[in-house]
Amino acid sequence: MPPYVNHLETSKQRTGNDYQPLHDWLDNHPDHKAARHDLAALSENRAYVKKTWGEGAVAEFFLHVTEDLLMKEIAALKNGGCPEEAVAHSLEVARKTLEIASRVRIQVDRHLAARGAIFHDLGKAKTYGMEHGEIGAQMAKDLGLENAIIQIILKHIRGGLTEAEAREFGLPVRDYTLRTPEEKIVIYADRMVDIYTDGIVPEANETTAENRFVEILQTYEKYGKNPPTLQRYLALHAEIQGWMA
Repeated sequence: MPPYVNHLETSKQRTGNDYQPLHDWLDNHPDHKAARHDLAALSENRAYVKKTWGEGAVAEFFLHVTEDLLMKEIAALKNGGCPEEAVAHSLEVARKTLEIASRVRIQVDRHLAARGAIFHDLGKAKTYGMEHGEIGAQMAKDLGLENAIIQIILKHIRGGLTEAEAREFGLPVRDYTLRTPEEKIVIYADRMVDIYTDGIVPEANETTAENRFVEILQTYEKYGKNPPTLQRYLALHAEIQGWMA
């Protein structure tokens, strides 16, 4: 796990508040530390964090857990040559993935989803082009990662390409359809993170990115892309919000 002081510094840099009581609660009680990092207890621990330290602490809670959970995976990204901004983006997508997974009322493999999120842009070690999914999938195979992770990497490009789109973009023709909850949550989190980190949508934050998701994708071409991509993302939004109802 990252040193305790690193969590304090990260929160301070992100928010101006080191959230020391939160990080104390997570790390400095040996008898309870495992339970407070337990992915099966995310929902309960989230509720406690919000009640005790407020909504702002919730994001820091999920980031702390994500950084501790994925230390080896983060190191693999860096060792594989991923640029710093791609690593930071992937970490935020993993954090958002766990946050969404803590709210849905269906069964999700949260560890798999977080790992899929951290590796989804692995191919950006080589290129930022449309082929970064294909390249990342091969890199994942070389690392010995399981097929479920490889599928997330392949399918995250525009949320599941059709055969016609794959041909248009010069990518291999295969079934890119999002099928598992883990695939869907990672791709949804990836789109949402772009909205509130790119600086394109005025005053966008994590909450507005979700609450105004449909409007934003319909308004900003960067996120809606084209009619087929837009409809896939809108359907994904409706499905996952339905899982939370």
